[in-house]
Amino acid sequence: MMDFSELRDIDIREAWATEGDDFTPWLSDNLPRLSRVLGIAIEPDDSEVSVDGFRADILATFPSNGSRVVIENQLENTDHDHLGQILSHMARLEAQSAIWVAREFQPDHLAAIRWLNINTADDFDFFGVRVRAVRIGEFPAPIAPVFEVLEKPHNWERRVQLLNRASQAGGRRNDRLNRLRRKRNDFWHSYAEQYPEDIRVEPDHIHSNVYHEIGGVLVSQYLAQGRVGVYLAEQSRAYDDDARRLVSIYREGLQLNLGNSSVNLAIDTNDRDNWPDMIEWLHERLTEFHRVIERYSSGAVDEPAEYEPAEME
Repeated sequence: MMDFSELRDIDIREAWATEGDDFTPWLSDNLPRLSRVLGIAIEPDDSEVSVDGFRADILATFPSNGSRVVIENQLENTDHDHLGQILSHMARLEAQSAIWVAREFQPDHLAAIRWLNINTADDFDFFGVRVRAVRIGEFPAPIAPVFEVLEKPHNWERRVQLLNRASQAGGRRNDRLNRLRRKRNDFWHSYAEQYPEDIRVEPDHIHSNVYHEIGGVLVSQYLAQGRVGVYLAEQSRAYDDDARRLVSIYREGLQLNLGNSSVNLAIDTNDRDNWPDMIEWLHERLTEFHRVIERYSSGAVDEPAEYEPAEME
């Protein structure tokens, strides 16, 4: 007779110790698991995308129709702050769908997702997905992730069938995503041609961010819809305890000297006539971040600033 074991829920922190450093990178690399429960392919585009001082956890695309998707993660119970961030991210990043992944959903947040699906335009979709971590049997049995769709748009299965059928028939190509990737590639190579000492990008670079290691931590420049910016990357799976201590020191220094550890310029990034100004602005901000971080990394924190930072938007 075959032996059967029990499926046991475990503390989700046994699977992913932290949200930013563990779960978000894992989910970005494992979106097919989420795709299977939603019934539609999801293609990762970028992660930790800066939006007005906050970070959109994952930016993705439904390849079947080329629409943009914001994925927001919580390894805790849902809260009002994350609901507000999701709506803000959708507006700023011009997304048509939002997938909220959390350990547990408060009833009023599920009600909010349901209300949004009923009362917003048909082009917008909202999902509430619970994530669990389970073992089949006792330790050291491997951990398996489980996704449960708690809320989704009305008639979602029917819409997925139509989307997938159109995609398989070659009905609608992913023109928007290809245009976005071409724009990013062209922009960062234009930047590298102007300031080769700042960045080196691969020929096929299609991401919104480029990263710089300064003083043992990462600083990111980014290109978004309607803005460009520079920020101190405060969460990175590459950081050890010493790097996290440096992040705290540099954040204080950047706030003291520049006013913030994340700055952005609102501008039409689709207008290529604006690119020279965008490149110059990004170069100047990166130079300022370099100067401040290098002062603090050398321990010269008591010395007065040797420059006046340019006015920032």
